[in-house]
Order: sequence, then C-alpha cells, then structure tokens
Amino acid sequence: MKKILIISICLCSVLSSFAQKDLTLWYKTPARTWEEALPVGNGRLGAMVFGDTKRERIQFNENSLYSGEPNKFPNIKVQPNLQQVRDLLKAGKNVEAEELMHREWIGRLNESYQPFGDIYFDFKMDGAVTDYVHALDLEKALVTTQYKLNGVKIYREVFASHPAQAIIIHLRADKPILNFDLSLSSLHPVTTSVKNGALLIDGKSPAHVQRRTIDMLQKQATERLHPEYFSKDGKVIRTNQVIYGTELGGKGTPFEACLMPSHKDGSLELKGNTLVANGCSEVTLVLYAATGYNGYDKSPSKEGKNPKKEIAKYQCLNVNKNLDQLRTEHIADYQNLFGRVDLELFSTKAQKALPTDVRIAQFSQKEDLSLVSQLFQFGRYLMIAGSRVGGQALNLQGLWNDKLMPPWNSGYTANINVQMNYWPAEVTNLSECHEPLFSLIKETAASGKTTASKMYGLDGWVSHHNFSIWREGYPSDGFVYWFFWNMSGPWLCTHIWEHYLFTKDENFLRQNYPLLKEAARFYSKWLVTNDKGALVTPVSTSPENSFRMPDGREASVCQGGTMDMAMVRSLYTNTLRAAKILNNDDDLIQLLHQQYPKLAGYKLGSRGQILEWDKEYEELEPQHRHMSHLFGLYPGCDINKYDNPIAYDAARQTLIERGNKTTGWSIAWKISLWARMCDGNQSYDAIKNLVNLIDPTASGHKEAGIYRNMLNALPFQIDGNFGLTAGVAEMLLQSHTGQIHLLPALPYTWLDGKVKGLKARGGFTVDMEWKRGKLFSATITSKFRTSCDVLYNGKATKVDFNENERKEISL
Repeated sequence: MKKILIISICLCSVLSSFAQKDLTLWYKTPARTWEEALPVGNGRLGAMVFGDTKRERIQFNENSLYSGEPNKFPNIKVQPNLQQVRDLLKAGKNVEAEELMHREWIGRLNESYQPFGDIYFDFKMDGAVTDYVHALDLEKALVTTQYKLNGVKIYREVFASHPAQAIIIHLRADKPILNFDLSLSSLHPVTTSVKNGALLIDGKSPAHVQRRTIDMLQKQATERLHPEYFSKDGKVIRTNQVIYGTELGGKGTPFEACLMPSHKDGSLELKGNTLVANGCSEVTLVLYAATGYNGYDKSPSKEGKNPKKEIAKYQCLNVNKNLDQLRTEHIADYQNLFGRVDLELFSTKAQKALPTDVRIAQFSQKEDLSLVSQLFQFGRYLMIAGSRVGGQALNLQGLWNDKLMPPWNSGYTANINVQMNYWPAEVTNLSECHEPLFSLIKETAASGKTTASKMYGLDGWVSHHNFSIWREGYPSDGFVYWFFWNMSGPWLCTHIWEHYLFTKDENFLRQNYPLLKEAARFYSKWLVTNDKGALVTPVSTSPENSFRMPDGREASVCQGGTMDMAMVRSLYTNTLRAAKILNNDDDLIQLLHQQYPKLAGYKLGSRGQILEWDKEYEELEPQHRHMSHLFGLYPGCDINKYDNPIAYDAARQTLIERGNKTTGWSIAWKISLWARMCDGNQSYDAIKNLVNLIDPTASGHKEAGIYRNMLNALPFQIDGNFGLTAGVAEMLLQSHTGQIHLLPALPYTWLDGKVKGLKARGGFTVDMEWKRGKLFSATITSKFRTSCDVLYNGKATKVDFNENERKEISL
C-alpha cells in the first residue's frame, strides 16, 4: 500500500508540473505509428520519437538528403505555341488552348526528399509497466519517456542540439537494469560498420524516385522527358519507381550516420552490427549524420562533400563535453529563440491535467483555449526545429519524413505551401529562422533565369509550382491547372520585402533587391495588353482550380487571372518601393512605373464576390481549398478597407461562399483571411474546424484535423501548423496597412489573455493584456527613432519613439 501511494504521488507530481506550465504535450501511451511520434529537430537533423517500452524506434532525417541530382533543362518552349494559345483563348476555346498547353508545355516531377535512417532499441527487460508518460517539452525542446518497470523508474530523453549538430539520446534507470540490443538501419541499401567504438552506416540515396507509374507517364505522353524509363524510340527500359545509382551511372547523394555510445555501470558492447547493453544504469548516445550534398547545382556523386569529413567536423564541436553540457547548451540556444514570445489563453486546471490527445478529442465539446496557445507555440517550436541559418528551407513535411515516396515528393510546393511555412517567421519573432527561405529564393532564381531564357525566351527569372533541393525551375507534370502556374517567383519575393518591413535592414534589402528586380523584369515582358487596354498575363491558371465553360466542358486556362495580377501588382509595388529606398532609377524601374497603372484590377461577380478568373464562369468546386484570388487580402495587403473598400467587401462575400471546412492548410489560411476581415469569431471557427483528432490507424477520414502529436493530418503536411500559428498572431496584431492594430480580431470567447513579444512591421515589439474582451494594457518597443499610429477599437493614436524606447500605450 505504501509503495502504491508513492507511485501515485510521483505521477501526480509529473502531471501537476505539466498542467502548471502548459507547454508540454504528453500522453499515457506510446505512438502507434510514425504520424503519432514526437518530433525533434535542430534545423538540419530531425527525428521522430515513438516512446515504446519494448521496441523503441527513433526515425531520423537530414534535410539535404534527396533523390536525384541536378537535371538538364528539358526541352520545353513556350514561344512556338504562345500565339496559338492566345488566339484560342481569345476565341473562347479555352479547352483547346489547355489541350495544346498540355501537349507542348508539360514537364516532369521534381525529385523526392528521403528518409535517412532508424535507431531501434529492443529492450530485454520484462515486467509490469506503470506510470507511463511520453512527452514533448516545448519550453526546452526535449522529448521524454518515463515509466516504472517493476517499480524501477526509467527515464529517457531525446533532443536535437543545434550547437552540437547532433541528436542526443539518454537513457537512465534508478537501478542498473538497462538491457537492450540497438541497431542502426536505413530504408536505403547501407553498409554497417564499427569504428573506434562507434556504430556507422553509409549508403547513397536513390538516383531517381518517380511517383508516377509507367502507365501514367505514357498517358501524359511524357516519355521524352523520362530517359530513366524510356528509350529514345519510346520503349520501356525499366519500371521500378525507386532507382538506385547501380542502374543509373552511380548517381545519388552519399550519406553517413555515426552513433557514439557511452554508459554507466554494466557493459555496453558492439557485437557485430549490434550495440548490446547489459546491466547499465545510464546510456548516452550521440548521433551524427551528414550527406554529400554540395549545392543545388553540383552533382553529389561527382562533386559532393565527404560525409565522413562533415561528421568529423561536427564531432569536433563537442570534444570533452558531457551530457549536462550538451543539454545546457541546447536549451540555452533554443530558448534564445523560443522564449521571445509568450501567449496565455486560459483553460481550467482540470483541462490542463488531461493528456494532450484527450484535450484534442474534447476540444469541439468544451472551450479549451490554452490548447490554442499550445498549438500556436507548437508551430514556433517546429519553425526553430526545422529552419535554422545555413540549413535547407522547410518543405511540405518540414524536415521529417519516413517514406521513399513521400506525399507530393515532400517537395517545395510554391503555389502556397512553402510560403505558408514561413508566414509566422517575422510576426512571431523568429526572423533568423526565415534565412533558409532566402537562400532557397536565391537558388531558385538562378535556376529560374535558365527557365526564363530557354522556356520563354525572356530575361529575368521565373519558376513554377514545384521543385526540390535541385531547384527545378521548369513545370512539373499532371494537370495544366497546377503545372502551368508561373507565379511562384513573385510570391517568394514577398518574403524578402516582408523581412525588410519587419526589420528595416537596408543591407539585407540591398543584397536581395536584384531578386525582386529580375523577377519584375520577366513579367514586364510577359505581360500583354488585352482587348480593354489593360496589361494582363497572356496565359493564366488559378492554382489547382478549374471552371465550366458555357458548353459544359471543364477548363482552367484564361488570360490575366486574378491571382496572377495580384501577384504582379505586389511584385511591382515592392520593387518600386525598394528602388526608391535604394535610390535606383534605371530603365526597368521607369518601365515598371509606366506599366503599373495599366495592370488589370479586381473584378466582381454577380453575387458581389471577387472573380477568380478573367470573367465569371461556373465554378466546379464552389468551396475549393485554394483561395488564390484572395492573395491580396492575405498574405498580400492591397485588399484592405482603407485602400480598396469595394474589393474588401467582395472578399468577405468570397470567404462566406468558400466556407470554413476543407483541407488543413486551407483552413489555416482562412484563419488569417478572416482575421484581416477583423472577424475573430470566423477565425476561431476555422481553428475549431482544424483542431479535430485524426486517428492515423483508421481509414475513411476525409475531414481535416491534426494527429495526437498536433501535426497537421491527412496526410501529414506541416504547412497547416505554421498557418495556424501565423493566423493566431494575425488575430492579435496586424501592421500591414502602416498602423499597429491591436487585437483586431479577438473572438468573443477569448475573454482574458496575455501576449508578449509579437513583432509589427517597422521594427516594433508588442506586448498586450486583455480582460473581459477589452484591451487592458499595451506596451510597444521601437528599435528605431520613429513614430507610428496605434489603432484599437476604431481609434488611432500617434506615438513617437526614440531609439530602443519602450512605451506604455494609452488608448
């Protein structure tokens, strides 16, 4: 009885600690599937931790491991067919124009992000497991698994350290009972070896991964673009979708992982390719991993780095450091970023004492607002874990993936998804985490210059909707309404301008201004004059959406679609403003000034909605997931009630018609769209639609939701997490119109709360508290000597600041 009482007190102490902080996701059972495991990451390495007590799995990634190598530009040319396509569109033969585009302008899929390896622990300890808790501490970026085995407390922790450039795994037991066999493996063919007491694997990623089957490639008539599968005369030469370099000239990215063990008590021995622990009280494992990736334009098999040397470089960072030092450095580095922002939304103690999966399951039944603040902070956690200076940008799965053929290649889908990943970066005070996207833009622009020249015969740079680490600037395959969308460059460029607006870093703007300018150069020549005298894009699609022609046929191509024009307008506006700041006034800038007033504007439909295409067509999917024609509302800013009240009102009607139920990332987008309408209740409805517990082991799910680990579900796609974090920030603070707007979209039920550390454009940091639905206090700190208008509840106050001055705002 006494023993049982002690166990209960220990468990209650753990749960009380979790409830008090409310920055811990925790569970009473291990993950059943990869989708339920808990993520850790250091911006380069990532891992998913399952927490099993019998056979633990830690699956890990390194964010430069992709299939393939830099590709030769395929023979795709727009100019020979451009006039014919335009003539067909002018004649109302949109379907025929689309068929011609599909034959002549189709490309090939980008390469795929690859899983790296797995660590498996087979525990040789039998007995009753009690007091089990598996948890992710968002405040310290630690995943822990603790339980009692026959009354003996066992504690495991995993963290991915940015300073150490390693993943650290620690196991501890109150008595020396740790017995297990450990193996290091990969889905790829690897060689396992032992050297200097460490366990190693090395291998090479696939030379090519193809999601399409041979039948699909033939149906799309793209045999000429796939020499891996077809001879020059069109005959099939192989059919396997995952091809290694043994079949394709040794291509692929070399990789290596090294697991370095140490222990206390008992023995820890390498027997063959297995690490065997017997009677240990502690075991510490440091995992290093590296690839031969040496740049988007270099063959990793011929010009790649040596992974072994890269690992040695990382090991040098940690010479003579013990576990406590590694953990302390990791937490300090992480909290320097994470600790900048705090959000408090309140729930009951009883709710906070529940496991996270139970809270998610009950969310739709009873208000649990601190779960919203957890989701907000979880997005910030994922940003820090997945995107650090010098690393790769976050792809569709961040840096976490366990499949050789991941959903949508786990690539960079640039018709919203990669951009959405970075919506929270500036406003939630993680500006440094934005840097990998800027590197991606520079590399994409370099490839895009080739695309502009070879495909379009134009200067400047252009990119399409999907690419990988190899920055394929050309179109992918599939349907015209996604492969022929050449507006990703302007959208990516908005992130450069937004970073400048938030930081006022003129050196950054000067360094990156050529990216804006050369993107604008392409569109200055791509635009044509329509029959009404306006400048429009000559061939246009609205991402992944289509309409019905008067004769009933389905089409997706038009001239000067709404999103195209909104993005060109945004690009021109930002380029012209940057040119003024940098005193640049060359011939291109003068041309942009001349063209800007002629750009086609928004068009309204019969129901007062913003039209998505060049005219009003019957929509095939009235509640389609993409909200492309509302780019100007969010993340753009030219649809607002001050500068464009008619379009602003039409945007509301458009949002009402689209509804608030769709895929996860789309719902997340609508949080911010409704916030820009200053409608916090609709934003919160979108959040509630997204916080829906999805069981990855069940079939038949169609609705959006999140897995129990809070990752965006069906299938896992990380943009929904980042979109939600950005959306919550947008509900609390806006600055896109030049004012600092406090609590612009506070839902009725968010009666009390606090937030500190949010950023506003212009170099401002904002702290707020509200009570009973009204602003109670606000403090703004300005990095610069300046003035700004602060808006709350329809009233604006001008506030003057000295450099680094902090002021309480009286409204």
